[in-house]
Amino acid sequence: MLRTSLSAALMAGVIAAGGCSSPPSCPPGAPCPATAPQVTFTPTINGNPAAPGHDGQVPSYRVRPGENLAIKVTVTVPEHVKITALWFGISTGTWGNGPKGPIGMNPVLARYRQLLSAGSHTFGLRWRIPSGSPARLYLTFAWSSYQPSASVSGPVAQLILS
Repeated sequence: MLRTSLSAALMAGVIAAGGCSSPPSCPPGAPCPATAPQVTFTPTINGNPAAPGHDGQVPSYRVRPGENLAIKVTVTVPEHVKITALWFGISTGTWGNGPKGPIGMNPVLARYRQLLSAGSHTFGLRWRIPSGSPARLYLTFAWSSYQPSASVSGPVAQLILS
C-alpha cells in the first residue's frame, strides 16, 4: 500500500545539491534554446543525507523491497524564479514533462500546486517499495514555472535494491 504525505516548511540556508535542473549542452555552432534556471534538490532518505555525487551524478541509496522510506527533499529555488507546479515520484529510468504533467512517474508521491518562491523549501514524503520492483529506481522531480517560462524534470536520487 502506498502511503504518501506532503509537508512544506521553510528551511534557512542552502544545502549542497543532490539533483538539479540544469540546461542541456548544445553541439558546437548549434543554437541553444533558452536555459532553465537551476533549481537544486537535496534528498535525505531514512535519515541519511545525500552524499555528494560524482561527475554530476545524483546520490545513490541502497534499499530493500518492502522497506518503508521516509524521504525529505530540500528544494532550493533561485531568485527571480517562481515555481507554479512541482511533482515528486518514482521512475524506472525515464522522465519528462507532458501537457498534463510529468511523464514516467509511477507512482506520483506528491503534487504541489502552490507558488514556490525563491529560497529553500523542504518536502516530506513516504513510500513503501513494492516487492518485485526493478533493481534500480529513481526518485524524480518535475517542475514548471511561468516566470520564467520553464518545464523541467530529472532525478533526485537513485534507489538501488539489494
